[in-house]
Amino acid sequence: MSQMIDPISSEIFERKPYLQNYFKNFSSENRWELLPAKKTGEYYVSLDGNPLSSSFSPLTQGQRLVDSYSLKPTDVVILLGLGNPHLLSLVSEALAPGQILILIGEDETLIPVLWDQFLKPILKIPGRHLFSGELFFPLFFNYLESLPIERVSGLKVIRNPTDTNRNPIYKELEEKTQNVFSAKMSDLLTKFEFERLWIKNSIFNLVHAEKKPPVKVPISLLRDKFQGLTAVLVSAGPSLRKNLSWLQEVRDKVFVFSCDTSLKVLIKAGIRADGVVTLDAQTNSFFHFMGESLENIPLFADLVSSPTLLREPMFQSVVHSVTAKYQVDAEGSLVREVTAGGELAEQVFPDVGDIQSGGSVATTAFDMLRFMGFGTVYFLGQDLAYSGREIHSTGTHHNEKWLTLVNRKNSLERTNEVIIRKRETRFVPSASGKTVLTDYVLDLYRHWFEESATSVQNMFLWNVNEDGAEINGIPSLSPSAAKEKLNSVKEHNYPWRELAIWSGENRNQNKTEKQKGNLGIGKKDELDLLIQNGSERLFQKIKTDLSFIESKLNDFEGVGIMDGKEETKENPLSFQDSEIWLWMQSESYLRRLVRKTEIYLLRHKDLDRVRKNQILLQSIRKEIRYLKRSLYPMMDSFPEKG
Repeated sequence: MSQMIDPISSEIFERKPYLQNYFKNFSSENRWELLPAKKTGEYYVSLDGNPLSSSFSPLTQGQRLVDSYSLKPTDVVILLGLGNPHLLSLVSEALAPGQILILIGEDETLIPVLWDQFLKPILKIPGRHLFSGELFFPLFFNYLESLPIERVSGLKVIRNPTDTNRNPIYKELEEKTQNVFSAKMSDLLTKFEFERLWIKNSIFNLVHAEKKPPVKVPISLLRDKFQGLTAVLVSAGPSLRKNLSWLQEVRDKVFVFSCDTSLKVLIKAGIRADGVVTLDAQTNSFFHFMGESLENIPLFADLVSSPTLLREPMFQSVVHSVTAKYQVDAEGSLVREVTAGGELAEQVFPDVGDIQSGGSVATTAFDMLRFMGFGTVYFLGQDLAYSGREIHSTGTHHNEKWLTLVNRKNSLERTNEVIIRKRETRFVPSASGKTVLTDYVLDLYRHWFEESATSVQNMFLWNVNEDGAEINGIPSLSPSAAKEKLNSVKEHNYPWRELAIWSGENRNQNKTEKQKGNLGIGKKDELDLLIQNGSERLFQKIKTDLSFIESKLNDFEGVGIMDGKEETKENPLSFQDSEIWLWMQSESYLRRLVRKTEIYLLRHKDLDRVRKNQILLQSIRKEIRYLKRSLYPMMDSFPEKG
């Protein structure tokens, strides 16, 4: 306990309270010792009498290891294994102040042994973190999930060889860490590419939410409305076509929820879906619906979905939601991060409804089913792999398009093969116990489903698939086994078709109190009025915001004094210290429009103020023009492009 009362330790514990838990006298079968090396002033860690680094000169050994890595100031550095205490210090000294270093050990009882001499000087530096032992690994992954990924450029993992070769836990931790980091980097790159489109689409869809047809409603109306019922989530994997007969047999016992890519396959098989989900912000998603009669199938659409699709009268109702991620930050607080543009939804819809997503339509659809309260979910066509070296089931829009390219020199098989060979592929265990080919992106989705399977409660999940990738936590079934499981389930008689979202009936008609309760919040006229007023207010807000920011940009460029500070050519005021930039931080939809530029400036700190100001101002003006060009036609008519 003496380690806990000295001033430096108290300061560290105040900033990182979880570290105090290492001094709670954990029991362990391991006997850790910090012993002097043969070289004077050097130390090594011994485990049950065995050295975990050089016992002659661990400092030299550590220096050689550090020298073999090229560490950038924007890297997140993770050190696996605490067996060489000098390596901890050397890595910390090689990093910039504030740069993130995460030390990973295998046992809680090792920390008090290293604390005073090695860990305390390292952990008093901002950006240095320590997680050791199974009890603390969940904290490590929470911290990793909350990392501001936009401030870093890469991940460097340094391994103390004696530790990592001895204990397989380090390999597992590294693999999971790489997956989390890869997912976060992929998410950031996706934001770079689509964030401005998400914002434009969200604003457009919200401002036009009162336009009919189709009728727009929030998914919150359906929260927990289908408890006790069974659903089938239909994706467009290659195995879908061979299992359609199973779905036809059990159709009257399940709620059929289709991804947009699989809808045409179901229609051709004579199966009417009970709902279809779309997530794509680009107009390409329109082709999954084109030429079909869909008036009786509600479209479940994220707010970022293409306005070109959502304004089409082919649907009689659209159920809106926003994608939001909930995670624990470094301080232990729950943080809600909503997709760009989604933060404006509450100005139009009362409680639109948050849906979590792993980046694909299927992941979004699954969380929608959880949100609506389904107790059992069967996955169909969820291959997450190139089963039979195919990309999609036959009958999808993609296959229809590729069939037009088939000729004597170009078969459908060749088209699939050309696309597969362009991707980063690997083999993973299949549902049949063999292996199947997948790629980096599909594997990210698989990991998302595996994590979700462990976190959902009171839900039974089954994967009707014998060809695709194995999904840990979601047992695979043959169609015959799945049919047998459903033998005890009664036919549902389609209770959801009584709701106005499906029936299209006026919600103000005389209905029983029970039916009214199933319809969600308020009456139709009340909800319509809320949406109409909210849409008008939002449009006026966007119009006012853009005019305000333009005037402030002109002021900044034309006036030499801002906030009481005189601006000169030699000492220009940084735009990021100005009033307008501070205001933009409170209007996150505007701030996100220039996220890419802001991150560029964070990673190029060598640029002078003049150049930084030029880059940021040009970027803001460009985004204002983009929003104006996209949104102002809404006053009179829809633009041709969504």
